Amino acid sequence: MLKMVKYFLWVVVLVALALSFDQLMLKLPLHAPGLKQTQQFYVDFRTRLVGLTKSAPAPSPAAIEAVIEKAATAPEQPAKKPTRYLYVDNSGTLQFADSLQQVPSQYRKDAQPLAE
Repeated sequence: MLKMVKYFLWVVVLVALALSFDQLMLKLPLHAPGLKQTQQFYVDFRTRLVGLTKSAPAPSPAAIEAVIEKAATAPEQPAKKPTRYLYVDNSGTLQFADSLQQVPSQYRKDAQPLAE
């Protein structure tokens, strides 16, 4: 029984320390550069942590139906990107072109399309 009372008292002491640290970081204005950034981080972290515990409102049935309708329609096919070409000129330099028409005629037979 005495051990349980000791554990309970230690838990109460640790909770009190945690709450006092929390209030210290929230209320006490800290002006030292390192402490100021630490306090800003703690306040931001605590705000986000508390925000996670709030439950989001349940979506309305109309909103769910709208999502289902949107998903049921066929997605648009993305526009096909033009094929780029690679060729080697007389000096041995690799050259790129956005279309086969941009490749000089003497190099068109050796031009290769780039893989996407």
